[in-house]
Amino acid sequence: MKAYTKAPPLPVERARALVLARQHVHSSWGGGIADLIGHLGALQLDAIQVITRAHLHQLHTRMPRLREAKLLGALERAERERQIFEYWSHAAAYLPVDNYRYARIRMDRIREGQKHWFEKNARLCRFVLDRIRAEGPLKASDFVRAKGGWWSWSEEKKALEQLFHEGELMVSHREGFQKVFDLPERLLPAGVVTAAASEAEYGRYLVRSFLRAQGVGRIEEISYLRKHDRSPVSDAVAAMLKSGELVPVGKDLILAEDLKIEPPVAPRKVRLLSPFDPLVLQRKRLKRLFGFDYQLECYVPGPKRKFGYFCLPILYRDGFAGVVDLKADREERVLRVKALHWRQEPKTGLLSGYNKALGDFARYHGLAAEGLS
Repeated sequence: MKAYTKAPPLPVERARALVLARQHVHSSWGGGIADLIGHLGALQLDAIQVITRAHLHQLHTRMPRLREAKLLGALERAERERQIFEYWSHAAAYLPVDNYRYARIRMDRIREGQKHWFEKNARLCRFVLDRIRAEGPLKASDFVRAKGGWWSWSEEKKALEQLFHEGELMVSHREGFQKVFDLPERLLPAGVVTAAASEAEYGRYLVRSFLRAQGVGRIEEISYLRKHDRSPVSDAVAAMLKSGELVPVGKDLILAEDLKIEPPVAPRKVRLLSPFDPLVLQRKRLKRLFGFDYQLECYVPGPKRKFGYFCLPILYRDGFAGVVDLKADREERVLRVKALHWRQEPKTGLLSGYNKALGDFARYHGLAAEGLS
């Protein structure tokens, strides 16, 4: 294998352009939802619904022509047809079903004793598994209702989640936001490879899928929130550098085939991004590449918030112009602007783009926009 040679760092404008092009935030995705999730590698789920579910917002950014109901219907159809499945990536997410063999790595680790959130109750796991095997798909509330809200899980729910993370159960679909569990053999399509990938294959998959979706990156970004994957990622990077599949550009890594690509210049568009969007999810990376210091403040005590409970990053061209705190008032059918913070005084082009983006975002939800500038 040949030794690798370093390339100079990418100019920041070119690095940003490549990241934005790979993320499809300005250029609409032309394929289907399952293909988009395959390109991104994962579509993160989150329980917070101030405006819309995080996964729907991420999809809307890249498929803006579809209204919320149609987007949800298309996503549910992709899950029902088993083009995608729900599991754990860096967080809870939808994944392409063809990548099931990579998810098996984590499933096997947890089955073999890797700690998750709580201790395994083997007896209760056998009980809930036997019921699903005999009765068919069930959700936690079919066993006993948890008391005290979302985070107060019943012991049966913990058992269901343990079996889910071990791969003994899969999510068939959701009712509301409740998972409905069933056996993998009832859900996985014929032909899906169910044997776990090797550690080497897994590491290479993580590197390629990240760089395919993000353009450039570093080892710590590829293994973000994956502390158990740092070793296979590092090994894969070393092997791919030696083979010439990866090229170091300064401190970043890039796929060799992308090195000579000239990404398009970002258009004069505004995008209101989800706080969980893959473009902004890694806050240190966001600050490094875009100079944007962003924090989701719903986890910050009210008196300590600077900008608002659920502020969305405002992307303009190839940079971030500010944040806007929005809330969907479904009863009044209005998208309310609770607060708007610009990083610097906005010019006419930015204000015009923001008004259009806010209006489009409201219409996507079937709401009227309040607070246009």
